[in-house]
Amino acid sequence: MMPPDGGEPLAGLGPFAPDGNWGRQAKDYLLRAREILCQQHLAGASGHDIVRGYTGVMDHLVRALFEAATAAYASRYAMLTQRCVVVAQGGYGRGELNPGSDIDLLFLHPHKSEPYVETVAEKMLYTLWDTGLTVGQATRNVSECVRLAASDLKVKTALLDARFICGDQALYAQFAQTMEAQVLKRNAERFYKDKLAENAERHQRYGDSVYVLEPQIKEGEGGLRDLHTAMWLAKVKYKTNEVSELVHKGVITERERAELEAARDFLWRVRNALHFLSGQHQDQLTFEYQERIAAEFGYADTRELKGVERFMRDYYLQAAAVNRFASEIIERCTGRARVSALIGRYTGREIRPGVRITGGEISVGDPALFREQPAELIRVFFDTQRHDVKLSHATRRHLRAHADLIDDTVRADPAVAEAFLQILGWKYGVYETLYEMHWLGVLGALLPEFGALLCLAQHDVYHIYTVDQHSLMGVRELERLREGHYKTSVPLLTEVMREVDQVEVLFLGMLFHDSGKGKGGGHSEKGASMMPGIAARLRLNADAAAQLEFLVRHHLTMTHLAQRRDIRDEKLVVDFAKTVGNAGNLKKLFLLTFADMKAVGPKVWSSWQDMLLSELYLNALGVLEKGEFVPSDQQERVARIRRRVAAALEPAQRERAAPFLADMPDRYFLQTPEEDIPRHLTLVGHLREEPLVTAVRHFPEREFSEFTVITADQPGLFARIAGVLAAHGMNIVGANISTSDSGVALDVFRVSHLERAEMAQDDERWERIQVTLGQVIAGTVDVEQLVAKSRRPSSIKKKFVPRVGTDVRVDNEVSADYTVLDVYAQDRVGLLFTITNSLFHLGLSIDLAKITTNVDQVLDVFYVSESGRKIVDPARLAEIRGQLVERLEADAQAAA
Repeated sequence: MMPPDGGEPLAGLGPFAPDGNWGRQAKDYLLRAREILCQQHLAGASGHDIVRGYTGVMDHLVRALFEAATAAYASRYAMLTQRCVVVAQGGYGRGELNPGSDIDLLFLHPHKSEPYVETVAEKMLYTLWDTGLTVGQATRNVSECVRLAASDLKVKTALLDARFICGDQALYAQFAQTMEAQVLKRNAERFYKDKLAENAERHQRYGDSVYVLEPQIKEGEGGLRDLHTAMWLAKVKYKTNEVSELVHKGVITERERAELEAARDFLWRVRNALHFLSGQHQDQLTFEYQERIAAEFGYADTRELKGVERFMRDYYLQAAAVNRFASEIIERCTGRARVSALIGRYTGREIRPGVRITGGEISVGDPALFREQPAELIRVFFDTQRHDVKLSHATRRHLRAHADLIDDTVRADPAVAEAFLQILGWKYGVYETLYEMHWLGVLGALLPEFGALLCLAQHDVYHIYTVDQHSLMGVRELERLREGHYKTSVPLLTEVMREVDQVEVLFLGMLFHDSGKGKGGGHSEKGASMMPGIAARLRLNADAAAQLEFLVRHHLTMTHLAQRRDIRDEKLVVDFAKTVGNAGNLKKLFLLTFADMKAVGPKVWSSWQDMLLSELYLNALGVLEKGEFVPSDQQERVARIRRRVAAALEPAQRERAAPFLADMPDRYFLQTPEEDIPRHLTLVGHLREEPLVTAVRHFPEREFSEFTVITADQPGLFARIAGVLAAHGMNIVGANISTSDSGVALDVFRVSHLERAEMAQDDERWERIQVTLGQVIAGTVDVEQLVAKSRRPSSIKKKFVPRVGTDVRVDNEVSADYTVLDVYAQDRVGLLFTITNSLFHLGLSIDLAKITTNVDQVLDVFYVSESGRKIVDPARLAEIRGQLVERLEADAQAAA
């Protein structure tokens, strides 16, 4: 509890001398101080300099107020034996004030509270409150501090950071001595337990990961509070106040101290920037502030990465360092590491020379083993996996310290390759083992291609985790699949996972699928080009090497086809089967696609995605098993479907169905499940009585509802339906558009349940939708006004998200009959209406639509034609693309 130096007065600020309106003067004083500190910050001052500078300013202000308040009291009342100490607590007590920090003061008196103490405290507090500061305060005697510390965790924690500011030094010395004897030394184990529980709850509240999209720089995992917690425990255990003292106590090394203090300084500097930019106590590093701070710190865009991504990579690296060292300090303080080390000297069993298992932990007694046999740096991880034990604290430190021994010679060692493949091929614990290797710096040293992904951020709201963490989480999802965690929700994938051989190749594919990121565009090809070298180092045979390269090159292919293309187009399925080549590749690609999507974030994978991918997988598997890589004759297929549907009908129905079966286009029969066709036939029959027929079916197990619209065709019908659905809050994920030769439109829309299941299954809402749609089709309601009304601006400030550009891409290869338009745009209400209305005004017909929303970005895919034909003229395609982009950009500005 030795009080650290509060810092020299801030140069250029001058002394604070209250006279007259203390509150206004103090407010002006702090404003001037923050302006000076802000200029120093912008000039490149360290986080430490600003933090200590502002703490010094606050110390000077508090002392001046105390002296002035005491003098004012003395001028009116007799000063006899009154004693008082002003004590800083919390961050202020640690000397770690950022520009927007709260302050916490303890007014300490010897016995009962006296008028002097109350008067001085009141005058000081009202003045500080007038400045706009948030001030935590308490007035207590020493005995009250001891009593409260015994029962209140927050009080005890605050007292651990107590620091003398001004007042009676003898009283403070008594207080410090009493705290040492009666607070620090008592109930240490309970304090550890309570603080660790508090720590775990805090982590869970703020995302339970260092790598969240918008980290909480103080309270989140890897934030400053992690270090505070570690130091509170160290203060109780080792009686230390500073990180440097832990080196002398043998808790951390000098190298670790330097790394930890550099990480803390970086976080301080970022927090200073947050407070200066926001003008308040702002600790959430939101997308908006990420961009502004990256620019302020001089992070420029490169060919490979945006400046903000480079900044966030550094943030995650430093936050991970804080989290790692805090965890190690906590482990040392709680005694587990020391006890196991002592036991390990005399008990346990040696599994091979130099490696011992004791009390559920693997220990390497002499780190020279790693220098003499570098393969042990990998083998020891396999030991933990197959024996189901953990690494001892000392061994973990040895591994981190010796990871740089892994050079090209070690990587080429067959024993190293064998040990690593054993880890990947083991029946459990693959994710946990790889995660530990990554945490200790061994995985990146062994696989530099993976090491390059360390803390690599992507500045969007879709990718929740950094690339390295996402890849490791993908491995975890594959293991969960293997263990049967998803056997109810994804039974097909669970079955396929149990069928695959050489699972280590699948895990390698997951580890390296994004290895081309951070190197510019085309990451799949760039990643695939690295695989032959990796396969050679790991001694993979030719088939396994080829499969690994295939998985990395095509890891996005199934997602692309399932979400963006017509997977009932037989030509597409056959071409995909040709690309895959064999059932083994297909199975592993199916599994990797699932794990990749599942590891992006909690809301990316859905039953809808499962249905699309499973259908593509089964269709392609059928082609591979038959070995027939030529699409069947389309007209013959349609004729067979018509015959089967007719044969299943009653004779009377068959006669009524004949015109319908003859009038509907071939595409309708290829796209529509055969069991749905009789239902559509019945609905079409109702057109004799009413001009608009609709029907809704809900599929909660697949997380979508199906909305069927049957009416006389009219120009722009798709856009009108899309506008009505948008105005009623429905989220369309797909649509099949069919028009009979006699002019009947039969359009089927699929509406997502994600985040709005109750709304999508509200039948009364669907009745209102039918009424509105009837009015729009009849021309009594303007659909554009309807959509505009649903876009009415809210008084609530919109959350800032990174800007997503508008782009339109043309694919004339995938379909023989249609031009495919891929439309990328920022998500907003009524976007699908805007696109489809624009396509209508461009004279295009839509036959199929697939809609994908990745949080902030929409990808809408349209199979279109013009005058019944595919669009092949380059000039016309350029015109369509240009006009569509122009209209969407104008719409984005209007919706902003």
